[in-house]
Amino acid sequence: MLSKSNFFVLLYLLPHLVALAQTENTDLIEQLVESMADDLTEDYDYMELTEKWNYYLKHPIDLNKTNGETLSELRFLSPLQVAAIIAHRKAAGPYLTVYELQAVEGLNVEIVGLLLPFVQVEQGSGFDRSANEYLSSGRHDLMFRYGRILEKQQGYLITDPTRSSYLGNADRLFGRYRYTIPQKLQLSLNMKKDAGEQFFKGAQRLGFDFYSGSLSLQKIKRWQQVVIGDYSLQFGQGLALWTGLSFGKGALVQHVARQGIGLRPYTSSNEFAFFRGMAASYAVRNWTVTPFISYKKLSATFVDSTSGRSYYSAIIENGLHRTPNEVSNRHNLTQLLLGTNIQYQKNAFTLGVNVLHTELSGNIMPRALPYNRYAFVGSDLSNASIYYHTYIHNMYLFGELAHSFGSGLAYTNGLIASLSHKLSLVLQQRDYQKNYHAFYNQALAEGSHAVNEKGFYTGLIFQPSKKVLWVAYADSFRFPWLRYRVDAPSSGQDLFSQLNITPNKKVRYLLRYRFRNKAENGDSIHPTAILERVKRQQVRAESQFQLSSTLTLRNRIEFGHYKKATEVEKAYLFYQDVIYKSRGMVSGNIRVALFKTDGYNSRIYAFENDVLYASSFPFYSNKGIRYYLNLRCRIKIGVDFWCRYAVSRYPALHELGSALDKIEGNRKSELKLQMRFQF
Repeated sequence: MLSKSNFFVLLYLLPHLVALAQTENTDLIEQLVESMADDLTEDYDYMELTEKWNYYLKHPIDLNKTNGETLSELRFLSPLQVAAIIAHRKAAGPYLTVYELQAVEGLNVEIVGLLLPFVQVEQGSGFDRSANEYLSSGRHDLMFRYGRILEKQQGYLITDPTRSSYLGNADRLFGRYRYTIPQKLQLSLNMKKDAGEQFFKGAQRLGFDFYSGSLSLQKIKRWQQVVIGDYSLQFGQGLALWTGLSFGKGALVQHVARQGIGLRPYTSSNEFAFFRGMAASYAVRNWTVTPFISYKKLSATFVDSTSGRSYYSAIIENGLHRTPNEVSNRHNLTQLLLGTNIQYQKNAFTLGVNVLHTELSGNIMPRALPYNRYAFVGSDLSNASIYYHTYIHNMYLFGELAHSFGSGLAYTNGLIASLSHKLSLVLQQRDYQKNYHAFYNQALAEGSHAVNEKGFYTGLIFQPSKKVLWVAYADSFRFPWLRYRVDAPSSGQDLFSQLNITPNKKVRYLLRYRFRNKAENGDSIHPTAILERVKRQQVRAESQFQLSSTLTLRNRIEFGHYKKATEVEKAYLFYQDVIYKSRGMVSGNIRVALFKTDGYNSRIYAFENDVLYASSFPFYSNKGIRYYLNLRCRIKIGVDFWCRYAVSRYPALHELGSALDKIEGNRKSELKLQMRFQF
């Protein structure tokens, strides 16, 4: 039987969840994103996470119908906690009320409080509803967003046709439509125009630069899910087949173990990490088979064409098509992908296999640089992997072994164990060979992809009382071959410690320390590779005070230190947030931040509140002040308006940015406007 200990303590998130459920704010999402964002890019798309949370607030998970996958999508439950919820239903019969969760072994009062807003026990859930009842439950959700940098950037001022410039205007446009019949059907459409891209002209003569749509049907007899259009696949530990959201290393150490959710319709705005075609999941007893086929156009850096065959140095994943050069590479490469996933599940044991093959219309030929010696070359790639996860008493075991045919192997194994009521342990070992290749690879790694890396991760969660939580991890890794800006095999360490103190529901304190030690090339004038150690340290202190049911104050001070050989940079950031939440017509938040860094290498990242479904995670560099205002107005039932205005000022500078993004002056400001209609 599972231990009654709280396997993963998320006490510091509890005050945020209640507010999220009541006012649809993003406090809890902010905590989740900040736990992973240090290891992701500034423009990473968090919309998938935001949309999932808001969806399950409006369409709670039926405890008597879920097989655990939807519970895993909530992201704050550990694998053992998900298993305990399902095991209780099997042992005691269907849930009669959501408050029965209090009797589930492994869930305490705090975890139950986290879960309650997202679950339900549907009365009469054992009977099929009529078609009219399903249709009447359908809901439309229509949203439009406008944004732009208000200052003129260099790329929009160039009129000489022989020089590179932005072909479109500075407006950023995004449209989103959903029609949902809960647990049965979802119709999705996303439309996006980035700043600098044309609109209804040039390469974007059909309007937006990026369109994404899908039709998803659920639970049609043995067909668990059928998706036509754009879709996402998440299986195993992400070594061979994973698109969409994935977490890196951070304070939520349970994300070391990937919890794949299988086939889902793609609803995000990332222009690369998805499949386009058709996929379906068919279940028979303990077996589930998910065949899939995808055909889509990619953008790639064109190199040459010989004997009717085109060659490209790299696939472009950022989705930007603003300049003549970017437009010339737009959708110039096609990708055909087909494969299947077969998964067997019995009780607490799951075993799965992925097999897929990818064909490109041209050849990938990376630049002839030493670190690219083992990079993928060619036009076709076949992958296979086998993965498992199981529960044994108070332990969750997981792993995956993957192979790219004709080249390398990659594997990872790990465990999550409850050592006592107060202490939990997480271990993960990984070995990704330097010649392992996979186009959709998002396994846990220090590098940007799970390749050319060996590592061992140890994490601890200690809760001596309900008011105190300490989380720590140590990750040691090696890179057997060269990497970008690292012209020799290298190694490093990543150490993390975070203490949360929550005296009561209205006060929260946080103290964090992180140390990272990696290698980079030294002085470039040397004819041979001489590596220097690069050490980064980060100290963060944060406090939050809820002054009333509508007003909360939050502040943070953070110090950074960067050292490479004799080069030393220091940095600090201080900000104050004022958060106003109301059940009335208007709510919002304000931030004022002061910062100073000695250079770009010591930059500090900080998550910022944004309009619904948008994300902002800018870095603070140089010396200046940044402030922003977020407002939400509930015009009437089903109609909402958001506005965001952000400004950065750098008193000592006369120009900001570089190349086509350069701004004359010391000020950069941004405006976002968003409308949503629900009916």
